[in-house]
Amino acid sequence: MASLSKDAKGYRIRWYDEQGSRQILRLGKVSERVARRMLAVVENLVAARKWNLPPDPQTKKWLEEIDRRFVEKLVECGLLDAVKRAMLGEAATRFVERYRDAKCGHTVRLAMTNLVSFFGESRPLDSITVGDVEDYKRWLLTEAGQKKQGLAEATAAKHLIWACSLYRDAMRREQVSRNPFDDVVKGSQINRERRHYVPAEVIERVIDITPSLEWKLLLALARYAGLRVPSEPFSLTWDCVDWEHGMLRVPAPKTEKQGKPFRMVPVFPPIRPHLERLWEATESGTVYVLHELRRRSSMKTAESGQWNALNLRTHLERLLTRAGVVPWPKLWQNLRVSAEMDLLSRFPPAAVCEWIGHTPDVARSHYYQIRPEDVARAINEPWTSFESSKVALKVAPQMHARQRTEKTDKNSEHSEVVSSPQLAPSSYVVQIPQMTPTGFEPVLQA
Repeated sequence: MASLSKDAKGYRIRWYDEQGSRQILRLGKVSERVARRMLAVVENLVAARKWNLPPDPQTKKWLEEIDRRFVEKLVECGLLDAVKRAMLGEAATRFVERYRDAKCGHTVRLAMTNLVSFFGESRPLDSITVGDVEDYKRWLLTEAGQKKQGLAEATAAKHLIWACSLYRDAMRREQVSRNPFDDVVKGSQINRERRHYVPAEVIERVIDITPSLEWKLLLALARYAGLRVPSEPFSLTWDCVDWEHGMLRVPAPKTEKQGKPFRMVPVFPPIRPHLERLWEATESGTVYVLHELRRRSSMKTAESGQWNALNLRTHLERLLTRAGVVPWPKLWQNLRVSAEMDLLSRFPPAAVCEWIGHTPDVARSHYYQIRPEDVARAINEPWTSFESSKVALKVAPQMHARQRTEKTDKNSEHSEVVSSPQLAPSSYVVQIPQMTPTGFEPVLQA
């Protein structure tokens, strides 16, 4: 087996390989305790090499955590086979390719781009530590982005979550044994600063200056029915409209994989006039409701799942400028949020969540906000029901006290009424029973 010796340069381990050649591994100037532990590791590796067995789990885990330069020494001595290490650039490229056709493909690509920009393409996956991840998180919040001013906390959290998913995928493929992103707090993915309530009057001004009937309907569907733009309005066909019952069968590409390919939404009063005008102006045999808007080169890419390819934001910004309206953050998403808030003020939350197409938990986390009219009502609206309840509260204790007083009058022979404002409110009555001369025990006959 192996032997341990020491010379002027420090400790060294010597052994003979399968061919009978003597091998030497120099440890340098380390303590005797460390040297003997290294001797045990080398003996384990020599035995595994001799019998063509893998190293024991404890040795394997230790080899993954130590300095790679020492591992390279073990490879040179023939104790380990040269292992091809997974590089960050290659892993990130394959990870992005897997999500290429998914709706989140754009976000995944941005997250991997930032990850590779910070660590480098040639950085081994197993060399990134928890401390490195903390440095990466600080970089995302302070220096990342096109303007080098850092990303919003919610955006940085999403990038960290996707990086964590990359490492989980690498662990399933046995490229790494640990995930350094698991031990780092990602942060909140909710950015309340970008929420904005869009009053109906504002969107009506934009609808009025829009010449296109399809754009009028698109804006109405987004603001009053909360449809996801562009996937849901662009998937609407004329057979989805139930004129008799006033309902829309809204195709839902986002939730189709979860077993919810569509949902039923009422044709709300602000939407119906625009829907009827567009129906009257549409040629017979037209399939899609937004037929003209679908006639664009990016439609084929959008139907494959990349709905972000449809650039509707630019034209909406032009319409807002013409209407004299300052663009708000997340133009289409905040129209959907505003629609839900208005619906919640009129209908039960269960119905609204069904029409909007998400769960109450999602609504509370990403949609709920206070509207200006809610604040105005809270300040100015009289609380008539509260005033009447105050009167009832004043009368009820007095009646209660009167009943208790009448009750005590009937039992005045063995009780005394005491008013104790320090111990109870004046409306309450405390009864203190008096002991009879013979006590509470029964009197026995002599």
